[in-house]
Amino acid sequence: MKRNPNFPFAPAKIPFFYGWICMIAGTIGIISSIPGQTMGVSVFTNYLIDSLKLSRDALSSAYLIGTVASSLFLTYAGKIYDKFGARFTAMIAALGLAVTLILFSYSDLLSGSLSNFVSIEFSTASFILISLLFFFLRFSGQGVLTLASRNLIMKWFDQRRGLANSLSSAIQSFGFAVSPLFIALLITRFNWSITYQILAVLTFLFVIFAFIFYRDNPEECGLIPDGKIIEPKHKSNPTFQTKKQYTLKEARSTWVFWLFTFGLSFNAFFITGFTFNVISIFESCGYSEQKALSVFVPASIISIISAILGNLLSDYIKMQKLLIIFLLGCLLSSLGIAILGSEIGYYVLILGNGIMGGLYSVLVAITWPRFYGRKHLGAISGLSMSLVVFSSAMAPLFFSRIFTLTGSYSIAGYAGVAYAIILLIFSIKARNPQLQ
Repeated sequence: MKRNPNFPFAPAKIPFFYGWICMIAGTIGIISSIPGQTMGVSVFTNYLIDSLKLSRDALSSAYLIGTVASSLFLTYAGKIYDKFGARFTAMIAALGLAVTLILFSYSDLLSGSLSNFVSIEFSTASFILISLLFFFLRFSGQGVLTLASRNLIMKWFDQRRGLANSLSSAIQSFGFAVSPLFIALLITRFNWSITYQILAVLTFLFVIFAFIFYRDNPEECGLIPDGKIIEPKHKSNPTFQTKKQYTLKEARSTWVFWLFTFGLSFNAFFITGFTFNVISIFESCGYSEQKALSVFVPASIISIISAILGNLLSDYIKMQKLLIIFLLGCLLSSLGIAILGSEIGYYVLILGNGIMGGLYSVLVAITWPRFYGRKHLGAISGLSMSLVVFSSAMAPLFFSRIFTLTGSYSIAGYAGVAYAIILLIFSIKARNPQLQ
């Protein structure tokens, strides 16, 4: 497919660097993926359980099946991104997400029709259908749309990558924090089915938005990253210089790729398990639903601060140091779940989630272009994203089964503490492969 970066207008004719528009557009793209993120799914969890006549374990299993299946295709989706660019990839992903949201809004009716058509129990039909819908939801939303939008921003900046990502991350953190309350408000004002339809309309409008404003990279528009040549800030430190453009095969042969990916995957695992079951987790400790949903707001404030500081510092310090701080946030989040029954656990959880969420946005965006270059960024980030999505798939059932067996989520928290400590030990020698 031939790209026309100068339609409907030429970025080079904009009176300021078009990368800033791409930063805003990519940020809006990531926020538009919220219905496909666990953050968006969690608010609908109890409504889906009631309407589809599924147990919490069954819904978690369907989520696992759909998400694992979607993760298997993300590396290939990254290669499609490298070939066709951000605009085409984001538009197709958003269109798929919008259609999926429409189908979700009729999932109870579709389950009834499927049940009658093949003569099976309603709950069995709803399990099959929702597993399939979760596949499309997670693949298009959490996977491809997020990948295309995030890489769009990274390709337009080099020396100013940290600054651009800091602004984007701050907006993302706020958007992700308020989205559960916004969606819950829509459900209260209308109902869960109509809310899905409203989100579908908003997502379809984004398809038009992406067509107008998305551009794959500055070079095809007659521009260069950052808008001009910037004297490197770190002349004496080769850590910040991209000397080699790694292929996917070369990147995955470096152990530091797996260390960072496992760290990012832990974030996805923990946040997904927590968010998917957030109301149940808080209720098990005696808190209300409002208390559960409001936890995201103070955490987002910390997340915004840590994202801004982390992104700005990423232009000056090694990613290894940010990884260590990130993993400490992972440890605090896990500990917060383990001791949530006590008052201090609530605040430890907020602090950990804030640090972990803020620095995740730094590591997931900046690490890959800095470590491996921009040429094969889609494929490399796609492989990492596939493992992140796979990890997120395992979490809801893991948390749900622990609660079913023990009546508490504490063991899930302590398991997270142990895992974070292991990653912290290995992170001591995490070096940029550009130095090798």
